[in-house]
Amino acid sequence: MCESKRRQIIDALAEGPKSTGEIIDLFPSIGRTGVMKHIGILEDADLIIVRREGRTRWNYLNPKPLGQVCSGWVDKHVAGIAASVARLKRLAEKAP
Repeated sequence: MCESKRRQIIDALAEGPKSTGEIIDLFPSIGRTGVMKHIGILEDADLIIVRREGRTRWNYLNPKPLGQVCSGWVDKHVAGIAASVARLKRLAEKAP
């Protein structure tokens, strides 16, 4: 359940930077304290960057670690698909 809220925050930030107040408004059911905890976890994980401008906290998506995770996941699956295609090609070439 908590992970889905954090994914929703990441999805919201993928659209562009948001103030902490804007993020809080997206989750009225968990309130300010709950949202702040999620933001803190995402910041500690280096998935978001928080910048303060006066009294406003701006939250930005940090694309580098997300890109590293995604490329690792994609590379793993592409390698498996490539191996399957190569095996299929060998089998097709053996067929009479």
